[in-house]
Amino acid sequence: MLHPRARTMLILSVPAILIGIACSLILIGAMKVAALLQRVLWSNLPTQLGISADSPLWIIAMLTATGIAVGLIVRYSPGHAGPDPATESLIGAPIATGALPGLLAALILGLAGGVSLGPEHPIMVVNIALAVAVGSRLFPRVSSLDWTILAASGTIGALFG
Repeated sequence: MLHPRARTMLILSVPAILIGIACSLILIGAMKVAALLQRVLWSNLPTQLGISADSPLWIIAMLTATGIAVGLIVRYSPGHAGPDPATESLIGAPIATGALPGLLAALILGLAGGVSLGPEHPIMVVNIALAVAVGSRLFPRVSSLDWTILAASGTIGALFG
């Protein structure tokens, strides 16, 4: 006889696999878009402008412009691009899905422009918000905490697996 909690976790194993796959695909998609934008900003654009990509002036200008652009996204996008990663833990409560486009835009631009240390916190926030939003609609009896745990596990697996 299984413990009731073990039975619940066994039932959630299929959604857990699907969430893990979705978390990986979201991370891969964001990183691919950031890589394309990085190539444009750091290779194509300076070449078209006749500037050396490793010129100190270009580097300072690009980092400054990227910082300003990310700041504008954070300031003016709905939800202000999610929680501040410096003041929040890696795994937290889900945010409103309306804040996700701004968060993804800030993540991708920050990575491409070189002003981000990495995608861990923003991608975790995105995956948790999406897993809770979709999971709660499909399986309303499953708690938000369970969806949060599944999304966090899937994202950690995607990041470091």
